[in-house]
Amino acid sequence: MNQTGSHNTLARWRQELTGRQWLALAVPPLLTAAMFLTFRQSVAWFGHPAGYLFAFLLYWVVWCLLIPAILLGGWRNVLGLFRHDPVRSRPVSRKTTLLLLWPLLFPLFFRFLPQLSEVNAPVLVISILLGLIIGVTEEILWRGVYIRLFPGRVGLNTIYPSIMFALWHLAPQAVHANPSPGGVASFVLYALVLGLSYATHARKSGSIRGCTVSHCVHDILGLGGFAYAAWLL
Repeated sequence: MNQTGSHNTLARWRQELTGRQWLALAVPPLLTAAMFLTFRQSVAWFGHPAGYLFAFLLYWVVWCLLIPAILLGGWRNVLGLFRHDPVRSRPVSRKTTLLLLWPLLFPLFFRFLPQLSEVNAPVLVISILLGLIIGVTEEILWRGVYIRLFPGRVGLNTIYPSIMFALWHLAPQAVHANPSPGGVASFVLYALVLGLSYATHARKSGSIRGCTVSHCVHDILGLGGFAYAAWLL
């Protein structure tokens, strides 16, 4: 797109988008920058994993719950994200359902099954708790907010939030880099594909219910409890 085309697009957006929509578009880069600093500073203050968990708590509560409640006009509208909207949704095809199933294969075969013999009750309980918190809160922000505020705009309700969802993961990676092959780059790329899959399903189904369930199961299978069980207990 040339400079004139970009200028015309921005001019059209200024006329079409509301202040609440502009604020929603500003949230991801602000979140990423703020959380990058938060993770580094909180770990410097409290050490790891205390500072790491503290930064995540701020992310879940402030950015993934309070901000969506403000953007959507209250908690009732946040809860409405989990209900199917007959106006926005249409019957979900089998291909669309697969967008929720394929992500479960990676943590199942590369984390859960290889480490199953080491799993004890504390690790399992903490993994379930983390999976539920992460899955619910992140789907509210990264999928729910954008499918509600930008209906009919695939670039703004699917592509943009998915790219920013991937980039936000650079913040925690700044203090705890991905140890798997490919390091930070592979983790961010995986988050991008995951985000696109969940956003597409949410857009087509008109609800974040399905992608929330998949996200929760995905993170439970990832056994995040191993990172905190020894410290918390």
